[in-house]
Amino acid sequence: MTLLYKYRIFFLFILVQKISFSQTWLQISDFPSTERDDGTCFVIGSKAYCGTGQQTGWIAVGDMYSFDMNTELWSTITALPAGAERQYASGFSDTNYGFVFGGKNGSNYYNDLYKYDPLTGNWQIKTPLPALGRMGASCFVINGIAYIVGGRTSVNYTIDEVWAYNITADTWTQKNNFPLGTRWRAAAASQNNKGYLIFGLDSANNYCNELLEYNPITDTWAQVSTFPGNGRIYAAMQSISDDLVITAGMDSLGVNYNDMWRLNTSNLVWQQLASIPAQGRRAGMVFNSSTTLYYTAGIDQANTRLKETWKVFNPAGINENSERVTVSVFPNPGTGKFNLSIGNLGFNKPAKIYILDVFGNYVQEVEWSNQNITIDISSLPKGLYFVKIENENGIRIAKIMHQ
Repeated sequence: MTLLYKYRIFFLFILVQKISFSQTWLQISDFPSTERDDGTCFVIGSKAYCGTGQQTGWIAVGDMYSFDMNTELWSTITALPAGAERQYASGFSDTNYGFVFGGKNGSNYYNDLYKYDPLTGNWQIKTPLPALGRMGASCFVINGIAYIVGGRTSVNYTIDEVWAYNITADTWTQKNNFPLGTRWRAAAASQNNKGYLIFGLDSANNYCNELLEYNPITDTWAQVSTFPGNGRIYAAMQSISDDLVITAGMDSLGVNYNDMWRLNTSNLVWQQLASIPAQGRRAGMVFNSSTTLYYTAGIDQANTRLKETWKVFNPAGINENSERVTVSVFPNPGTGKFNLSIGNLGFNKPAKIYILDVFGNYVQEVEWSNQNITIDISSLPKGLYFVKIENENGIRIAKIMHQ
């Protein structure tokens, strides 16, 4: 499959990565209603608005609550109208208003859109999506346009459609389909006028781990990285500073995670951060204040629904004591043979080195010799690959372009 990322030129990739636990998670006031998963949330100013979802007994709900990120206090707000209870909805916002789109209740798949005005406390029905109702879609907002990606309909197990909703004009426009096939319960966020999407389930039940970047000007997607771990669903991704911060989720083996990762979009460096000091979880409601990340509700490994709320300060901050590791690959692009140089004495212990394709599949293992290693992938098809280097000190990911 050919994507725009093949036209990117990577000459030298410098990695600064160390597993770091400088961030500390703290448990704060519980979500103020019943335990639930598959809820949704949006942020307006310093307040997050959370609700809907499914509570114990497989009951979809429509109640909503605000969380003041300055005082860290919960308050009850107006619920969605009676009959609009749902799970798997998508939440988004602009400067003044919040929105809840789609979702599911029993066999009903919704294409409706509700707008919330925090000044009046009222919900208003807006123009519905001119297509089948869907649930588990991902969304991000760029310059007043909300992009709804993928999901599941009553007809299709997963879909690859992308729709753009103009918040001011209250109009929908269908965009180019997602290029790597269908996605359900992926994680998405926007940053610096670009959209990002990672993870999700496709039509073949693959748990995906590719990260794609969306350019709204050209209406095109490009794969920019691969998560250094298993594919997931039910994870969350937030944009904080120049980083994308990923938390929790579930993999194809049913393992629930409590971990946190960040990816710097400037140099595409992955770093594992402190984990939530509790059971792995999925399908929680996640939001941030630009300095603090919050995770509330969800469901754990034992399928017990939760109402805990956790916060972590400064997940996009760099630990001043982090070990600096430089990894260079050259020539890059190359014609099959590359030199890999690891330039830090703290990472000179024997490491496992793997070559991954753009889908995160392990296609080759490289023998460790010393800090200067030759990589030969001339037998592999031309295209973009990732070098994964791991030992007890951490994981590093570098890109190589085989031409």
